[in-house]
Amino acid sequence: MTKSASEHSWIAEVDRTFRREWRITAADAGLSREDLKRHWTDGLSPIDFVEWFAAKYDLIRFEPEPYAPSERP
Repeated sequence: MTKSASEHSWIAEVDRTFRREWRITAADAGLSREDLKRHWTDGLSPIDFVEWFAAKYDLIRFEPEPYAPSERP
């Protein structure tokens, strides 16, 4: 895998993680492509980076399906 392919995969996984866990994109979080490239060189996994970012900026995690119908006994 080339450096640019690895970088692209890392950035795509960061964006997927933001969407899944916080219902926002990396751009919504204020991260530009240049910001993401800079953070890619830090060596954190995409999930670890997103967790660090969320803790630093106190993001609110949403329930997986907050409006799903409740289960009945």
